[in-house]
Amino acid sequence: MPSKLVIVADRGLLRAFGQTQNASDRQPHLELIAELKPAAAHLKLSDQVSDQAGRFPRGGGTGATPGDLSAGEQLHREAEQDHRLIQQLAEKIDALLADSEVTACLLAASAPIHKQLFDALQPTTRDKISQVLASNLAKTDPTELLEHFAKATRASDPSS
Repeated sequence: MPSKLVIVADRGLLRAFGQTQNASDRQPHLELIAELKPAAAHLKLSDQVSDQAGRFPRGGGTGATPGDLSAGEQLHREAEQDHRLIQQLAEKIDALLADSEVTACLLAASAPIHKQLFDALQPTTRDKISQVLASNLAKTDPTELLEHFAKATRASDPSS
């Protein structure tokens, strides 16, 4: 496995690239080494739940009219699904960076999940990550990925 990885993720896709550079190459090359597409991220809500389960009479008293049913409790379904997806992504990143050959990593995750994803990682994994971007680069061409990280570094460096 390459010693440096570039990992890009959003809710429905994680791609890990190994960074390699031959002596004759001017630019490092990224080679796809792992990909994760959580199935739950690509399912419609109607495929995940039934409209029949959890239907209860409204009001609860004896005056409830037959057929007058509530929709049931759906309060935190999206938050729970996001939490599970983030856990899956974090587990995959932890597994990739658990390899002792991997010494450094660049991570880009979409803005809505980047903090939660970083917080869900193991401390040893976080130690290997040198840069985190809150940017959705999951479908970006691999030849452009390193430039996104370089731009972010230049933008945050006040001496440039």
